[in-house]
Amino acid sequence: MSPFSLAVFDLDGTLLTHGALTREAKRALYTLRQNGIRVAIATGRHRGTVPLALKRAKLVDYLICSCGAVISTPEGKVLYERRLSAKDLQGLMDLGAGYGCTYAVSLGTSTYLSKAQPLRRRRTDGTDARRYPWRYYMYPLHSRQVSSWAQALSRPGFGAEKVVCVPEDPTKELSLRALAQADPRFSATGAAGAAEITKKGVSKGAALAFLMESLGLSRGAVAAFGNDDNDLSLQTQAGRFIGAADSTPAILAVADETAPNIARAALRLCLGEKEQGR
Repeated sequence: MSPFSLAVFDLDGTLLTHGALTREAKRALYTLRQNGIRVAIATGRHRGTVPLALKRAKLVDYLICSCGAVISTPEGKVLYERRLSAKDLQGLMDLGAGYGCTYAVSLGTSTYLSKAQPLRRRRTDGTDARRYPWRYYMYPLHSRQVSSWAQALSRPGFGAEKVVCVPEDPTKELSLRALAQADPRFSATGAAGAAEITKKGVSKGAALAFLMESLGLSRGAVAAFGNDDNDLSLQTQAGRFIGAADSTPAILAVADETAPNIARAALRLCLGEKEQGR
């Protein structure tokens, strides 16, 4: 019998391969759930850009999205939410005023983009990351362009689960991130010239802690899998934390082990399946 009751997966660079959910990954999630292990996704993506294959095939139980700002069921029922208010957003944009930033504001299943940012699809093999810095935010189906942020922020109820700020000069991203992190309103992570800002105290680990308490789970009952610095907080909550083989140095330093294939590693860890031949 598995000691784990919940398996938590980051998506990009961890469970997904070049942005795609492989047949092997689908099989692993299905097998875990068939054996009574709940599955949660913990991603920086907003709910609209989580692969439909995960939601429609009922391969997961919970979605932790926007770097931990929201927990929902695959059907869309929100269980937990921590938003930046319109006032917070204005404060963030004031902080970024000297950096010439463009913004992607994630809210619900949509991302609101600065009008200056062209709305184009991005290939999923990673080859165009430099040309299109919005990465997975560039799907027209889920994106809405904003001509005036002042007008957008004046709408009743407008807020954000997460904001991605891209300075004109990508080398200034670390400075912008440090500025946001020092502000009592914000938490900040990021990579590749884009700062990811959420409400203070928001993280994947904080959302996971809420979910664990709701389910009555101890740390030893949770296995987590990640590859990037915004997955570090998962490690503090999980009994076992597995890093992808090409993880960031910070993840490699804290992971209990690393694995070249996360789907196989999950089956081995949680169910004792052998990796060879699978």
